[in-house]
Amino acid sequence: MENKQLFYPNGKLKYEGMLRKNEFGHDLYHGMGKLYDESGGLLYEGAFYEQAKQGEGAMFLKGELRYKGQFLRNQKHGHGELYQDGFLYYRGEFKNDQMDGYGELFYPRDTQLYYKGQFIQGMRKGEGMMYYPNGRIMYVGEFMWQNRQGFGKLYEDNEASELLYEGYYFDDMRHGKGILYEQGIKVAEGQFKENVMQGEGVLYYPSGAKKYEGQIEGAVAHGRGDYFTEDGKLIYSGEFVNGERLRITPEIEAQIARLKHEMHALVGLDDVKAEVDQLINFIKMQGIRVDYGLASFPMTYHLVFTGNPGTGKTTVARIIGQLYKYLGVLSSGHFVETDRAGLVAGYVGQTALKVQDVVKKATGGVLFIDEAYALVNDKNDAFGQEAIDSLLKAMEDLRDDLVIIVAGYEERMQHFLQANPGFKSRFNRFIAFPNYRHEELFEIFARLCEINDYQFNEAFQQRMQQEISQIPIDAITNFSNGRYVRNLFEKLVTMQSNRLANVKQLTREDVMTLTVEDIEMAIQLQLFEKTY
Repeated sequence: MENKQLFYPNGKLKYEGMLRKNEFGHDLYHGMGKLYDESGGLLYEGAFYEQAKQGEGAMFLKGELRYKGQFLRNQKHGHGELYQDGFLYYRGEFKNDQMDGYGELFYPRDTQLYYKGQFIQGMRKGEGMMYYPNGRIMYVGEFMWQNRQGFGKLYEDNEASELLYEGYYFDDMRHGKGILYEQGIKVAEGQFKENVMQGEGVLYYPSGAKKYEGQIEGAVAHGRGDYFTEDGKLIYSGEFVNGERLRITPEIEAQIARLKHEMHALVGLDDVKAEVDQLINFIKMQGIRVDYGLASFPMTYHLVFTGNPGTGKTTVARIIGQLYKYLGVLSSGHFVETDRAGLVAGYVGQTALKVQDVVKKATGGVLFIDEAYALVNDKNDAFGQEAIDSLLKAMEDLRDDLVIIVAGYEERMQHFLQANPGFKSRFNRFIAFPNYRHEELFEIFARLCEINDYQFNEAFQQRMQQEISQIPIDAITNFSNGRYVRNLFEKLVTMQSNRLANVKQLTREDVMTLTVEDIEMAIQLQLFEKTY
C-alpha cells in the first residue's frame, strides 16, 4: 500500500491516492483516492477496492456532483444521493446501480420533495406518496413501474388537502372501482375507465344520502338508473341522458306520435289500442310527478297478451318495445321473440345457459314469449321449470331494463299463470286480443291487396265479403284471424295465376286484378274451409 499519482499519456493527472500491487506487479486503486478524466476534470472521489469503486464515494461530470453515497463493485449500491444541475434529485437506496428500495425524488431544479416511497429497478413500485410543488400531499397509494397503479388516494391542492378521489388506478389513470369527492364530501362512487367514471355507480347528495343509482358516464347519470329524494324515497326508475332523466322533448313526442299512429292504423283492436294509450299516458304522468319531487308509482311493465293466433299480438309487442324506449322505460326497445324451443334444452343444466343467452340478446328491449304455457308441460317437467326459474331471476336482476311479454290462448295463459306464482306476481297487466270481426277480416284482405299491388272490382268485393261473412269465427277453435286472411290471399293469388297461365298476351291490368272467377275456383277447391 502506498500513496501515489498516476498520469495519462498526455501528462494529465489520472489518479491520486492509495494503491497496491497485485501479484503481477500492476498498480490497483485500493483505498481512498481521486480519479480524473483526460482533461483534468474530477470523475470520482472516494474509496476503491482492487480497482473498483467500493464504499463511500462521490461521482462528478464536468465538475458537477452527480452522485454521492455507497458503491459496490463499481455500481451504486446502498444509500446514496443523485444530483441534476446541482440540485438533489434522489435520495435513498440503490441496488446494482439503480434506485431500489425506499427513496425520495425531488422536483427538477428545486428542493421540494416530489415523491417518497418504494423503488424497484429504478422505477417507482410499491407504496408511495406524491407531493404538489408547494409541498402539499397529492397522492398516497400504490405504484407499478413509475405509474400510479393499484389502490390510492388523490388530494386537492388546497390548505385543507381535501380528498378528491379514492380508488383504483391503472397506468396513472383512474381505472376500476373508486369514489369521487368535492370539497372532501363524497359525491359519486362506481367504476372508472381511463380516468372517466362510467358503468354502474352511485351519486350522492351533499348530506351523504344516495341521490342516484345506475349507469353513469363522466360522473353524471347516463343510461338506466333510479333517482331518490334526499330522504331516501325512490321517485323515478328509467332512462337518464347527460345527468337528466329522459324527458318527452318535441322530438321524442314526435316519435311517440308516429308509433301511436302506426298502432292505430292496425285493423280493429280498439280495446288493445285503448289499453296501450292508457299505458302511455300513465308513464308520461309519472315523469311529470318526478319533476315535482313526487314518487313515480312502481309499475310492472311486463305484459300478458291473450288471444287466438293472428290477432296482432306480435305486431303490437314490437310497437310497445319502441314506445317503452322513447318513454324511458327501456334503453333500446328492440324486440326478441322466442318460445319453448328457444329456451328449454334437452340436458340438465343446459336450459339455464340457453335462457341466459336469450336474455342477454333481449336486455334493453322486449322479450316476447309466444305460447308461454308450453314452457311447463306438467308438474314433472324439470327442464321447463328450470327455464321459468332462470327467467324469474333475469326479471329480478334486470328489472329496470328488460320487459317480458308472454302471449297465448286466454284460458291456457290463465291456467299457466295460476300454476306459477312467481310469474303471476310479476304480470298484473293483461291485454286481450279478440278475434277480428267479419268486416275487419275483409279490411285486412283489402290492405294485403293494396300493399302487394293487387286490385279488384265491386263484384269481387261483394262476393268476397259474402264468403267471409259465412266463416263461423267463434265456433272455430283457435281461429287464426289475420293469418287466415293472409293464407287466403295467397291462395286467391294462386288461383289468379292458374287462370292467367295460358293467356298469351297479358296486360298490366290483367296481372294486377283479382276476379270473381278466382273466388269460384277457390270455392270449388274448398280453400275457404281448408284454410282455417
